[in-house]
Amino acid sequence: MRISIRKKLVLAISSLVVVLFSLVAFLFINEKRVELADDIYLNTLAFSRLTAHQVVEGYDLYLSENSFVYFNREIRRLLNQNEDVSKIQLVSYAGNLVYDSDLDLDKKYEGERLIEDALFINQLRSEYISARDFNDDIFFLKISEEEGIDYVDENEKLINGPQSGTLVDGFLIPADERFSVYFKIDYSNLNKRVEQMVMRIIYLALLGILIGFLLSLSMSKRITRPVKKLVAGARGISEGDFTTRVEIKTGDELEYLGGAFNEMAKDLEASVEAKIYKERVTLELKLATDIQNQIIPDSNNLPKISGIDIAAGIIPAEEIGGDMYDFLPTKDGRLMFYLGDVTGHGVPAGIVSSIASALFYGYSADTDLKNIIINVNRVLKAKTMSNMFMTLCLMEWVPNLNRLRYVSAGHEQIIHYHAADGSVTLTPAGGVALGMLPEISNHVNPVDVDLQSGDFLVVYSDGIPEAWKNEKEKYGMERFMESVKNANAKTAADMKAKILQDVQSFTAGYKQMDDITLIVIKKD
Repeated sequence: MRISIRKKLVLAISSLVVVLFSLVAFLFINEKRVELADDIYLNTLAFSRLTAHQVVEGYDLYLSENSFVYFNREIRRLLNQNEDVSKIQLVSYAGNLVYDSDLDLDKKYEGERLIEDALFINQLRSEYISARDFNDDIFFLKISEEEGIDYVDENEKLINGPQSGTLVDGFLIPADERFSVYFKIDYSNLNKRVEQMVMRIIYLALLGILIGFLLSLSMSKRITRPVKKLVAGARGISEGDFTTRVEIKTGDELEYLGGAFNEMAKDLEASVEAKIYKERVTLELKLATDIQNQIIPDSNNLPKISGIDIAAGIIPAEEIGGDMYDFLPTKDGRLMFYLGDVTGHGVPAGIVSSIASALFYGYSADTDLKNIIINVNRVLKAKTMSNMFMTLCLMEWVPNLNRLRYVSAGHEQIIHYHAADGSVTLTPAGGVALGMLPEISNHVNPVDVDLQSGDFLVVYSDGIPEAWKNEKEKYGMERFMESVKNANAKTAADMKAKILQDVQSFTAGYKQMDDITLIVIKKD
């Protein structure tokens, strides 16, 4: 929805009025709140000092003689004298709550009610009047007729008193050698008066907004005329008429804007064509990315198979990556899986990896890994460009035979972590990249891996060892193997996470040059 300049002026001026009123209101309300809080503090302190002895006298006269009704009536009379006091408690120095105006409504409490609040007990032990704020800070009031109020701590050392406006829970008044009287403060009147002030300020703010609205209407008339010309010109441009021009002679920024608009119209036709082309390419890249994401399995939803724990993931360097992996359970209970790396990255590499994924899926019923590699190579050599190659490690897990076998087509050596002694080795290198030669039967051979309980196998693309920290230093195999050795991982997912974390820590945000793909296998 478009907003006119007139509306924007109204909004701006009104907002300014609101902000100014809000700022003034905040300062005023805060100052008034502090003033009211200090008044309540001093009035309640004076009231407590005057009436504490009356509470104890009432106890001796009525409550100790089991005349609860008369005693309670005296307490209610005292509470009615000060609306800022909500509760009165009579507490012995032993920590026994003798009377509570909130709890003891009908009769005297029989027995002991020991107070468990350690801070309250600490207050009871002092000979001075004490108070506690809502941060549980306790301060003691040493009051004299000559010097007024001094604030001390529990060791009678002078301290700074509470800041102006501090809210305290109540006052504990030592009444005689037996009892202290606690007067709890109620701040509802303070809040009510603050709310009344807020309402008055809201009414004033509304009046200010109305004045701002009328002022902005008068100012906007001189601005909107040239703006309407710009709007009409923009409408012509939006309808495809790039010959549209506007003539504005105001001698200010709007005239400059009109000139800039005319220059924009001259260049717009060429830029529109460029934009259309860019949007088409962007859309095609997005579609290609979505297709590739459908081909590569979700790293959080990998197949479960007896005997091994698996984890995998891919981090592409661009929207379209040349790395790929997949897991293909077969009808006879085997799990065939692979990790491949096409030369380069981007759209060409993504197309080749998609073709290869479809080929491996089609040949997955074959039980001979070497045959699968040979057939895939034959198709890739015939159907892809001569400069496009793919290294790949094709693996197979047979649960009933407890056997893991792989065929390498010129791919990176697998890292094997031996749980028995904590050592790390590399499996034998071998094979030739797919798509290089029309016939590779003499270059690829299956290899069985002696996988023991707790062992890890880490299959990866060269994006990990060739990850760069800067223009001169890369991650390398030595650090990679040390990372696997020292990972102390419990699961395949744990090992994968720790490897990627170490790579990210090493690169420290340096630009990723190649796709990073990882499959981790742990023998149960």
